[in-house]
Amino acid sequence: MREPIAILSFSRIARDQRVLRQCDLVAKMGLLPKVIGYAAPGESIGHDFVSWPLPAPTFSHRIGTLARQLPAHLGKAAAMAGFWSSPRYRWALKQLKEVHPRLVIANDWPALVVAARWKAESGGLIHYDSHEFATLEFDERVWWRFVYKPFVSHLEKAAIGAADSISTISPGLARELQRHYGLDTRPVVIRSVPNKHALPPASETQWPLRLLFHGQILPGRGLEGLIDSIPLWRSAHRLIIRGDGNPTYLEELHRRAANVSTNGQVTFEPAVPPEEVIPAAARSADVGVFFTPLQTVQHQFTLPNKIFEYIGAGLAVAVSPGSDLKSLVLEHGIGVVSADVGPEAIAAAINELAPETVDTFRMKAREASQILCWEQERNRLGSCIETLLTRSSA
Repeated sequence: MREPIAILSFSRIARDQRVLRQCDLVAKMGLLPKVIGYAAPGESIGHDFVSWPLPAPTFSHRIGTLARQLPAHLGKAAAMAGFWSSPRYRWALKQLKEVHPRLVIANDWPALVVAARWKAESGGLIHYDSHEFATLEFDERVWWRFVYKPFVSHLEKAAIGAADSISTISPGLARELQRHYGLDTRPVVIRSVPNKHALPPASETQWPLRLLFHGQILPGRGLEGLIDSIPLWRSAHRLIIRGDGNPTYLEELHRRAANVSTNGQVTFEPAVPPEEVIPAAARSADVGVFFTPLQTVQHQFTLPNKIFEYIGAGLAVAVSPGSDLKSLVLEHGIGVVSADVGPEAIAAAINELAPETVDTFRMKAREASQILCWEQERNRLGSCIETLLTRSSA
């Protein structure tokens, strides 16, 4: 009988590729993944999965969230009381107790808080996978700093000592987490890389270029500066923005694109299913773009899924000068880095691109895709799991 390992994430599991890859790895190791998280009606993931209904961003939901988080200004006890007033967290704790795992993989800080309570009451081990720098994730937003930051700061600080091992997505975030919490051991870096995809033979780069931004369409991802840079491009490249987002924000971007582009250079496309993300990118684009603003430590050290998806699709990349982003691009010779995130700097980076240089970048991306893939990266998580299970058996 396979030993159960709990994988807990307050995310939509069927769309969370990092968590799904954890599930597959645990199964490949001969263990039984017991997955706990959110699901839309009818969703399944191919593993043993118990789910809480996907929260809807209704007015009442937002008011309830505010009521739970705002008292955190009074201190840790108020933050903890607000957290446990949420039924979904009490439900998740109950699920962990019913599974009786020796190890919980807790994805992001809410899962860590639940896992820490489970450990205190039931015993066991925790691997904490921090996908973001939680206390600074949206630090550029005044409302977030006032309402959310005290809440998550108290809770992550209270719970992180319960983690037996920790991982995160980039070298910069690993250093910052260690410094911020005074950790004895630096978190392991497990990048959000995709599974290796078989690519069709390389095609000739199109000119003008097809530039692609894909992923969730959210404020703070540099799309405004990217769109505003279009009049400064020397060639009439096409920009594809592919993904889903808030309808109001999408409409704002549509209006912005209409104001700066008169020849249909910008097109908006809906998100494709997760398994189609890389094939669709490979078919439709030459260059993947991500000019994220750099106002916070979180942004400075981000290494998002989309960068590795672009590489997995064999695309050249054009990115903002975040520390870890820049290092990745220069190390593998796969694209250009802007001087900053203003429209002029973005345009200057795009104007550096020429057919022959993009061909070279795309060839280098294909080479890098054989290294920057889950088949290589999963060994780091596998080692964490094996180490913890061996320690608990000794």
